[in-house]
Amino acid sequence: MRKFGLLLAALFLMANACVISPRRTLNGSGSGGGNSEFSLSANPTSQSISAGASATYTISVQTVNGFTGTVTLSASAANSNVAASLDTTSITGGSGSAVLTVSAISTAPSGNVTITITASDSTNNVSQNVSVTASVQGTASTVSAVIPAGCVNSPAGSGIQRVSLPSTPAAHGFTATFDVTPSATMDASLGFFAPGPGSHPLLSEFIHLSPAGLIQAVNGDVLVPSNIPYSAGQTYRFRLTENLPAATYSLFVTAPGATEIPLGTNLQVPPNQRGVTTLAGWGLLVNGPDDATLSVCNFALQ
Repeated sequence: MRKFGLLLAALFLMANACVISPRRTLNGSGSGGGNSEFSLSANPTSQSISAGASATYTISVQTVNGFTGTVTLSASAANSNVAASLDTTSITGGSGSAVLTVSAISTAPSGNVTITITASDSTNNVSQNVSVTASVQGTASTVSAVIPAGCVNSPAGSGIQRVSLPSTPAAHGFTATFDVTPSATMDASLGFFAPGPGSHPLLSEFIHLSPAGLIQAVNGDVLVPSNIPYSAGQTYRFRLTENLPAATYSLFVTAPGATEIPLGTNLQVPPNQRGVTTLAGWGLLVNGPDDATLSVCNFALQ
């Protein structure tokens, strides 16, 4: 009878007891799935960086399922041609952001370098990775002296193509006209460069041909929203006037069979070109796609 009573008691405890299992944690890289208490992202995921210059990326941590812990950040580059640093290495309260600065050494060759950012929550043993790409543009090739009726063709992957100006721009500013023909919808930049390396980049972007098929002007360090399209194989006439002392410029474009329209007036020149008193030349850069080529013809300076 006593054994029977003990058996009943054991069955009663088993029926009413709660089984507590340890919480799973994630140890390693990857998305983390349902075990991760935060998400990790980067914007943008890829940028072009001239040798001797730098670019910034925003690294964001977002809370998941009410996570309020602390996340530690670190960054490492795939090779020594670039250096990666974060303005903060700790995100508290579950969410926040950090600025990643990637700098290419002056002798860096052209090529893509991967930078890996790791976010870790040591309390819960959770770790995630996200990668960004630095498309390093090595020492720019300088195209021979400009021929007024000639063309400069820049295929994707050829790096920055630079052309010396046929004459020194007037101290108060200048007007440049030129024809641009894209072979495809592409990601390409056109701009100017200052004399000597100094603190100025190999090329400051003024005009952008976007992968969305739009022509955009640069205002300071941002692209001006645009609804002006371009098409593969068509030639577009540009007119750019720059006021060097005021560090402003205006940009106009004429599409085939159309009248001239403004892309922007009294725009700010890129921050890295403010303060220059003269310009040494103009240039172009095609980032992609692989089979794309950009032609610039009939460049003239007034």
